[in-house]
Amino acid sequence: MSIIETLVEKFPIRKSKAQKAAFREWAVAYAQEQGYEAHVETARNIARCHNVVIGDPETAEVVFTGHYDTPATMPIPNFITPCNVLVYLLYQLLLVPVLLVPGLLTGALGGYVLKLLTGNAELAASIGGLLGFVMVYVTLGLMMFGPANRNNVNDNTSGTAAVLELMERIPPENRSKAAFILFDNEEKGMLGSAAYASKHKAVKKEKLLINMDCVGDGEHMLFFANKRTRNLPCFPQLEEAMHAATGRNFLMNKLESCIYPSDQANYKYGIAVCACNKMKVIGYYCDKIHTKKDTICEQVNLDFLAEGLTDFVSRL
Repeated sequence: MSIIETLVEKFPIRKSKAQKAAFREWAVAYAQEQGYEAHVETARNIARCHNVVIGDPETAEVVFTGHYDTPATMPIPNFITPCNVLVYLLYQLLLVPVLLVPGLLTGALGGYVLKLLTGNAELAASIGGLLGFVMVYVTLGLMMFGPANRNNVNDNTSGTAAVLELMERIPPENRSKAAFILFDNEEKGMLGSAAYASKHKAVKKEKLLINMDCVGDGEHMLFFANKRTRNLPCFPQLEEAMHAATGRNFLMNKLESCIYPSDQANYKYGIAVCACNKMKVIGYYCDKIHTKKDTICEQVNLDFLAEGLTDFVSRL
């Protein structure tokens, strides 16, 4: 059974405390079976994040990451167009009514009922407005903390599998060059990666970090790096290694002209990695995220990343 099949079968949802704990126990044991040092680092921040750390990020030359927590169910997909910022922003604006409409309806209906019951229009309007305001925050809370999405194969079981697949494939003689972190609570605002960055300043400010988030669905593998990362001496080696990998179309993008919100944002030399499909006008896109249709992670994507990134580590 492959790693992605194991995760989908044994740990399909990683949202509750018990679900996350069961996965972390397995992940640490699995890493140790492969000959790595592994542990869970707990940050006592607002969300009490538990990050799985494999190897030594402080001494490694590159750190590979992905978040293991899974999201709540969303009423509409989280549609991302990383290379088309205008379309991305327009789509985010379309999400505003999802937040506002329930609040407006609740406020209007509550105010109407209270007016009928009390005859006091001013009081009814005031309380109705308060009810609407509360409903907006309830809706937002449900989008972040509501019922678990039972299908999350791409977001981010694929990234978790990619990290573990790469960890397994790097030969023993090169393993000291790499470390791996599976972050907690990305879905709650990248809290796990922020907590780790806050505690480990050298990793935050000095280490190349390659973050895999939604890498399972799409034949185009996109990397996003900022200017200072592109100026690193090892950056050409990364590009050469990924261009040499087979099975998928590799594209390195300038983060300054793109957008991909994920855990790499908390690190100075962070690179985001995602898989995309492509259509005319819109260009590269990720869809189905946070919905019941998120059921795809192609093994060829994981093989492509493992091949290219293993080669990259060997070149360091």
